[in-house]
Amino acid sequence: MLLSRRIVPASMRASSRLSLFLRQMATAELSGATAAGATTTSTSGKVSFQVNGTARIISLNRPSKLNALDTDMCSEMIPRLVEFNKSKSNNLIILKSLSPRAFCAGGDVVQCAKDNLAGHSEKATDFFDKEYNLDYLLAVYGKPIVSLVNGIAMGGGVGLSVHGPFRVVCETTRIAMPETRIGFFDDVGTSFWLPKLDGNLGFYLSLTGDDLRGFDTLLAGFGTHYVPSERFDDLTERLSYLELENLSAERRREIFSNPDEFYALVSEAIEEFTEDVPEDHVYKFTKEQLNTIEKSFNPKTHKSVEQIIDDLLLDGSDFALKTAKTLQSKSPISLKLNWELLVKGMNSTIHEALSRELKVAGKLMTAYKPNDFNIAISARLIEKIPDSEKIEYVINDLASVPASLIDNLSSLDVFNPDVLEGEVAEDKVKSLEKLKISQFEECPNLIQNYQKYPYEMGLPSEKEIGKYVKGEDDSNRQFSVTTKEAIKYFQRRYKNKNGVTFKVKQVLDRKTKGSEYGKEYLDWVA
Repeated sequence: MLLSRRIVPASMRASSRLSLFLRQMATAELSGATAAGATTTSTSGKVSFQVNGTARIISLNRPSKLNALDTDMCSEMIPRLVEFNKSKSNNLIILKSLSPRAFCAGGDVVQCAKDNLAGHSEKATDFFDKEYNLDYLLAVYGKPIVSLVNGIAMGGGVGLSVHGPFRVVCETTRIAMPETRIGFFDDVGTSFWLPKLDGNLGFYLSLTGDDLRGFDTLLAGFGTHYVPSERFDDLTERLSYLELENLSAERRREIFSNPDEFYALVSEAIEEFTEDVPEDHVYKFTKEQLNTIEKSFNPKTHKSVEQIIDDLLLDGSDFALKTAKTLQSKSPISLKLNWELLVKGMNSTIHEALSRELKVAGKLMTAYKPNDFNIAISARLIEKIPDSEKIEYVINDLASVPASLIDNLSSLDVFNPDVLEGEVAEDKVKSLEKLKISQFEECPNLIQNYQKYPYEMGLPSEKEIGKYVKGEDDSNRQFSVTTKEAIKYFQRRYKNKNGVTFKVKQVLDRKTKGSEYGKEYLDWVA
């Protein structure tokens, strides 16, 4: 007998707006603007801010650089977000791009390398200080943030969106963390996020720089909802004028003041515009490839990148050998540094992870210890040397990277910089010690620092599905379940959310086998 909690499916309402009265009452905090619908452009012209109903829309607008973030953009967004957080006239933030090609291609690391090479590393460290503080503010923001992620989202673009509760992806979405290619590391809080992905996929994506696109970004856990890009404008309007006309004024106030209920309301509104994963969709990785990733990139059984490569070579499949070759083409320092940060990130809070990343970025920019950032950026992104051509790194093989180097780079401590002695070294240490992630005490109602994301609005995780199959879901179930029962359970639990059926089938196909009671009854495969 299948025991489950009944949840009434969410009704699918048509897109609508509140009355003209609500539009007129919306207060604009933007540079003294007083009319709803007002738009202001930042001083740099690279970000715009708009009042739309009870939503505040932040639009990235640097198309020539694929919305790559720079210091100005981060510096302009932080005070606006602080202002919006204090306002009583808005209830959610929408973060989007005005470029059809990209949500955000990352931080402007080319400019950082140019600044470093010109002797102005303080400009590069200032950028990362602003960027990571922006990421932390978004991660603990006290109001729902809905990111509409179209096109390219890499590096800093992932950091802008992934820590928020709602990541709407579409047919053009392409995410990746390609930092090992450019002598850097997976930053912007992804050392906190990536280890949480199913089946060690985050470790694989981090070290290889491989990408995910479209529906796969939803299934892998980056996206929370899949909405075709042609519906983004209608979705924006729907979220700007959330209404509960059938409820009393008192009940509406209760919902809007209760985070759990309000976040559920936002999720249901987004769901009205979603599209289901087609039954014939082919996920990027086969079942066998996912098994290889889970086994070879397991941080519990592998203590180093060298062990990962050895395991892949022993596997011997085409996919494993190709993956090993990819890893061998990356910066050895970056590979080892990435692995260390991911392992530490598994047990860190979001504030600890970003604080650690900020120290590491500062050390790389100031040449505190040997690293490949300036070399790899110059070769790959400025000179455009293709990946098929090998470049000379500071250290060219993994075995020669000292453990002490990785320990020094990944530590929150600042000591013994590899720079000139005396005042120059002292100045370097002082500049690094100043790098800190703010607690943003001026913002009311921020979410408390956390080890686990407080709102999980996406598809069920492999871990959650496994607990249900194994009877560890607190249902007091005494019998094995079938695939049909499992799908029905998660459809109810997730209120018929699009993508759930495909995800549950995908996980069950890889992680279960027929039990001794009959092959239709499921046993979980460790």
